[in-house]
Amino acid sequence: MIHAMKEPETIYPDICDILQRKAEGRRDLARRSFGEKIAAMEALRERLAPFRRLREQRRAAKQALPPSGDAS
Repeated sequence: MIHAMKEPETIYPDICDILQRKAEGRRDLARRSFGEKIAAMEALRERLAPFRRLREQRRAAKQALPPSGDAS
């Protein structure tokens, strides 16, 4: 007698606390003044500036390389 395999049931973790925190964060951002939002964006730009510089250096170095392969 052949028994059909039972498909495993996927059990997902409870993410209610994550969704609740995200909603609280969105409400907090909505309550901020325009000036506070601009200040937050400027702070983010300052934190990301070193990564942007590194990315630009990598791109410049990549463009400076001669094309690979032999065209003869």
